[in-house]
Amino acid sequence: MRIAVIGGGLAGLTAAAYLSESDSIEGVLFERSPHLGGRAFTYEKNGFILNYGAHAIYGVDRHDLTDISNELKLEFNSKEVDKRKVMYTKNGKMTEAPLDFVNLVKTDLLTAMQKVRFVGEITSVIAQIHKIKHFPTLGDYLRESKADEEIKELWEHLVCSNFFISPEDARKVSGAVISEYYHNLFLSRRPVNYILGSWAMITGQLEAKIRKSETFEIRLKDPVEEVIPEEGGYRVRSKQGETVFDRIVFATPLQQTLRLLSPTEWAPYLAKYENNTPTEVMVYDVGLREIVARPFTYISDMDNKMFISDVSATDPTLVPEGGQLLQGIAYLTGHFEREEELDHYLDAKQNQMETLFDRYYPGWRESVKVKRVSKKAMVTSVKNTADNELLPVRIPQVPFFFCGDGCVGKGELAERSFSSARTVARMLLEEAMLLSS
Repeated sequence: MRIAVIGGGLAGLTAAAYLSESDSIEGVLFERSPHLGGRAFTYEKNGFILNYGAHAIYGVDRHDLTDISNELKLEFNSKEVDKRKVMYTKNGKMTEAPLDFVNLVKTDLLTAMQKVRFVGEITSVIAQIHKIKHFPTLGDYLRESKADEEIKELWEHLVCSNFFISPEDARKVSGAVISEYYHNLFLSRRPVNYILGSWAMITGQLEAKIRKSETFEIRLKDPVEEVIPEEGGYRVRSKQGETVFDRIVFATPLQQTLRLLSPTEWAPYLAKYENNTPTEVMVYDVGLREIVARPFTYISDMDNKMFISDVSATDPTLVPEGGQLLQGIAYLTGHFEREEELDHYLDAKQNQMETLFDRYYPGWRESVKVKRVSKKAMVTSVKNTADNELLPVRIPQVPFFFCGDGCVGKGELAERSFSSARTVARMLLEEAMLLSS
């Protein structure tokens, strides 16, 4: 069986790595850019390791990446974020983030009675009896909840942080999705971890596994331009030529997949996904030649909906000796009719972020060695909100396979890429086994 995997991000690499282990499969991984990893791309600049995608893993002990690493024999280390140094700020006042019982006791975000209520809510989510799972969205639950406004705001803020979306979008996440996600996260023994060495530790090993195979090929800088059905297979026309395949896996962001299939006979079956919207945030990375301050590892500004992570405090492999790497994230919201309005909004967000840096990392401007501002970075190709619908890995009327963060799968962000790719690979491996027997 000949298989084309289109897209060399986390999903495409994972699917191809599984498929490359089968002697009954020949394949090609097509990637349009000169490097693999997609939005999980890692690169070095002046001694600093920068990521295009956040390399935080939530609940690593219950994460699909742990199962995948065992199955594909990957090796990586991760380090847990120090919960005692994770802070929230509200109305200009800083306090501990209520991530566990110790911090919940310390935090000033809630009163004593509110803390008791919140513990009860967490306990009921763990026990899978919390009524939030029966509500269409978080917003619907919060409107019906008799909890104090502080608890409602905390729920909204938690969903913002873990789903990387604005408060406006957090209220659109389905109650069932939130219930399942936090059931896993609250049970995790390692809730927030960074992969030491960034995504390159994962993508590099997946690439090496594929290249080691004698039956799988990686083609960089070779964008797929057309998929043409023909008797017994599908002709893939790319920049470098044409090849016929038996099966095709689309592992590109949803928007790219839809564009590629828009001129085909299968377009009508994909039309319902055309209005899905991506998650976009402002990412502001600064590499400092020295540690200017280290009062905490994470500070979330609840008033302005943005946060700063001292990623080098958790992962010192990312910086040259004595350096510091800070990453600011601002959630984006609002709809703008004119480009000038959007530009003004993004400039204002950048100013807010720099003010946050000024407040907690005084002297950072004079110590900058590397700076990168991505004003509208795509974090996921589809927000997992009630007004979007994730693409299934298979659609009955469409003969292709789909995987990535815009597809149905376990978890959020990178985990959905890993889990959907693993599902697709298993389906194809089973099919190849049946055909060869």
